[in-house]
Amino acid sequence: MLSAVSSLLASLSLALKQPLAGYCDVETTHGDALVTKQGDYCTFIRIGGMKRMATRDDITRLSNALRLDLSGALESKGHAIVGWYLSDPDMAAREIERINMDSCRRVGREVGLDLSDILDERLRLWSETMRWETSCFILWTRRAVLTKEELKQMKEEKAAAAKEVPRIGDAQRFFLRSELMAAHHTGFVNRVMAALRGAEVSATELSARDALVLAREALYRETAGSQWKPTLIGDKVMPRLPEDHVQNPSKEGLLWPSLRSQIFRIDAVTHGGQRVEIGENEYASVDMMIGPEDPRPFVELASWLGQDRLPWRCSFILEGGGKAGMAFKEVGSSFLSIFPANRDLQRAFASLRNLREQENHISVRLRASFATWAPLGETRKLRRRASTLAQRIEGWGNCKTARVAGDPLDGVMSSVPGLALASTGNPSLAPIGEALPLLPWSHTISPWERGSVLFRLPNGAIWPYDPSGGLMRPLVIDIFVAPPGSGKSVLANTINIGLCLSSAVLGSAKAKLPLIGKLDIGSSAEGFVRLIQEAVGPERRHEAIYTTMQFAPGYEFNAFDLQVGCEYPLPLEKAFLQNFLALLTLPPEETRPFEGMAQMISLVIDEAYRRCTEVPDGAPKRYRKGVEPLVDGAIAKYHIKLEGADAIWRDVVTALCEVEEFRLAEIAQRYAVPALEDLIAASRSEQVQDMFSELKIQTTAETVSAVFERYIYDAIRKYPTLNQPTKLDFGSARIIVLNLQEVAPTGSAASNRQTEMMYLLGRHILARNFFLRPDYVHHVPEAVRPYHAKRFREAYETVKRLDYDEWHRTQGSPQVRAQAELDSREGRKHNIQLGFASQRLSDMGDALISQSTGRFVLRAGDEREAEEVIERFNLTPASAAVVRHGLHGPGPKGAPFLAIMQIDNSKYEQLLVNNLGPIELWALSTTPDDAALRNRLYEAVGFQEALRRLAKVFPTGSAQKEVERRRSERLRGGEMEAHATQSVVEGLTAELIDGRGVALMLRPHDDMAAEYAVAAQ
Repeated sequence: MLSAVSSLLASLSLALKQPLAGYCDVETTHGDALVTKQGDYCTFIRIGGMKRMATRDDITRLSNALRLDLSGALESKGHAIVGWYLSDPDMAAREIERINMDSCRRVGREVGLDLSDILDERLRLWSETMRWETSCFILWTRRAVLTKEELKQMKEEKAAAAKEVPRIGDAQRFFLRSELMAAHHTGFVNRVMAALRGAEVSATELSARDALVLAREALYRETAGSQWKPTLIGDKVMPRLPEDHVQNPSKEGLLWPSLRSQIFRIDAVTHGGQRVEIGENEYASVDMMIGPEDPRPFVELASWLGQDRLPWRCSFILEGGGKAGMAFKEVGSSFLSIFPANRDLQRAFASLRNLREQENHISVRLRASFATWAPLGETRKLRRRASTLAQRIEGWGNCKTARVAGDPLDGVMSSVPGLALASTGNPSLAPIGEALPLLPWSHTISPWERGSVLFRLPNGAIWPYDPSGGLMRPLVIDIFVAPPGSGKSVLANTINIGLCLSSAVLGSAKAKLPLIGKLDIGSSAEGFVRLIQEAVGPERRHEAIYTTMQFAPGYEFNAFDLQVGCEYPLPLEKAFLQNFLALLTLPPEETRPFEGMAQMISLVIDEAYRRCTEVPDGAPKRYRKGVEPLVDGAIAKYHIKLEGADAIWRDVVTALCEVEEFRLAEIAQRYAVPALEDLIAASRSEQVQDMFSELKIQTTAETVSAVFERYIYDAIRKYPTLNQPTKLDFGSARIIVLNLQEVAPTGSAASNRQTEMMYLLGRHILARNFFLRPDYVHHVPEAVRPYHAKRFREAYETVKRLDYDEWHRTQGSPQVRAQAELDSREGRKHNIQLGFASQRLSDMGDALISQSTGRFVLRAGDEREAEEVIERFNLTPASAAVVRHGLHGPGPKGAPFLAIMQIDNSKYEQLLVNNLGPIELWALSTTPDDAALRNRLYEAVGFQEALRRLAKVFPTGSAQKEVERRRSERLRGGEMEAHATQSVVEGLTAELIDGRGVALMLRPHDDMAAEYAVAAQ
């Protein structure tokens, strides 16, 4: 008896919404849908957002398309769409950990890359500037959609099912499911999903489990990111024992517990008429009493509040049958039209009627509720936030709001998604075309859920970026366009750091750094290399190398080197040699090779390699002891027998391969392959002369072979380091930056030609092994196939990236551009990423632009350049406005850029901000004065301490303003500019070392107090 009375009182309490659980109508689940105690169905659709930025006109156009697709479903009662949104800056740190930091730290540990200082700084900075946001459409189907016959059938089915179910107490009433309701609801869900896809809005249907997790996290914000999962029908459940005094217990303990008992963990406490305590936060609600006079897109409101860094959520309810629900009021307004106050209402109803009759615009019932929160005990902060929220809503198209609801808990619960279709907001009758833009679907989205790089939107929303591309972007060809000083080098370095921390480096073999090669003009990547060197530690410092190419001893490089054990080049290696020699034999003013030169070069290459083998008319290279002491030591160690004075280097290579000394065999092989001078003899061979001896060049009256010899002799004279066995050895380095500044001059035609040659040669030095594939093993001798099979497979599976800086220097060189285009076409097959940076879009060339899948525009040089970018990339009006007016270069809040990417057969356009902390900015700085100051401090106090001091004294990531100020003072004193700059940098270095002057803040407080005391005495 007491048990029955207790159950009756509990049911009455729930009906009166006394405990918090009384606000939950959800009873059980059916597939991915939630089922309420009334038998209504509800499904969550996560709205990712749009792929491209949009103007108001764009959103109006898309809203009209959605209107046409959804009007049929919302014209009558039964269906409802709830647009729900949540933004929480306080949860940014947890979200950043989930989508970025956890993976980066794990990969860093696996690779042995200690970037903890950088990652910790990123987390601190990003948590203060980014915010977590999510939005959903919650689709409701109510019993009103059923016909009388269907409603009767559903009631009979439920009654029959309830009779067969024993007494289950407070367990989930699974018999409330209805196949009739499920069919209607599925059709509605599919219709909305199709409409969103048609408007290019990313949408994903959530499972019932994920929907309940989202609802609970919205209710109890402190549980966001927890591992809680609900127990649903079909899950394994541990039986619960009944109370000892219950004689005839129900089957409740054997079944799945009610969803209310699982979702609600702490009851609510109401304070006054505006404040509600739920869990660890206090909440305040704001209701929309009158809709906007000028309906504006939701993204505008979200951006304003995002910049305010305000935590908030909202719920917009669009219910079908709005006109029918307002019919009585319309009739009343007609009867009472004699009163002036009702004439406006009558005209409003007439306007809605005209829209329906003339443009087929149906009307929907619209309600909107908002809420914000603050930690317990911070009531003043909550009041400020609620006031700000109300003011922003009222400024959003001139809405009217109310901060007092009849029951404050009702108001707060109105913005919790999916538990009930209820709101304390005042219902409005709105044309569906004006109501749809108010829903949260027009914000933009990243295609990646996680990424080792995080950018942010200007309003603070998080935008993950996966530099490896992954399955969504298998072909990665990036171009960076901006004038100097716009942040493109820092952005490129940020992406390369992200590549090092990407899960893509965790291949089938042991985790290793990716293979990254960069051809640089200047020192834009020196900081990146130094950062990696310090992160891997002194024992692995050799894995990242920065070097400046020179025509000097120690920098010898022979382009004719082969894969160890091979006698002839692989197909792609020969293709490079043909391009390189075609460029080498081309007059500086010309861009097209002489007639027949390309065919002759191909034949000469084959002949040169053939002559280095033991053929009857060959000239193999003779082995000489003392040339390579390491090789001599291995010969002695393994007791390798050679044929005295007739021994050749090829025999040494073969012998070392047999004993598996492949590294030494590679060194020995450098003396067994042809050099530039060997091409002369090859071109004079009988085979070549038979084909080309009579072919003459009209402009010079020389034979092709004579022209070839002349240019080869000239190259040997100009570039002697290219005619010697290779000494420029990077060993096992995986990240190599080659600075071509000293060997890539500009000005004259001859200088430009030399620059082109160095780009082509540099590409071969860095990426010669990037293009290896497992199937290339058939091109190598059988004796070394097992060794190369492993190498080729590892090289193919490794993530590789090749970057070119100052790409405009290759203009007018078809050979260099042809090589880059070939690499772009072949890159996907070899798992290679390519990056090209230059100052103008036209520098890239049409072929490269058309093949690129990532375009990063950091600034346009002038209006003409801006229009060229807009036209070439066919940008939307919103993106065009960004190019014209929104890219101003790096600033205190980061470096903005427009990202235009081709991902998963879709085009994404987004204004993003690369926001780095002072430690990382100083580590990657490319400004000459900052780099000079940083490098001097590295030598004086060490890497980490130098960055710590620089970040402390110059938190903007640059000392440029202080350098300029001091330099101006010295110039006014009569010093020469170069000397003044050097003196300023040295002076700042000394102050940072000693902790004086601008660096006084570095000194401990106690030491400064003691100094002041001494000075006072």
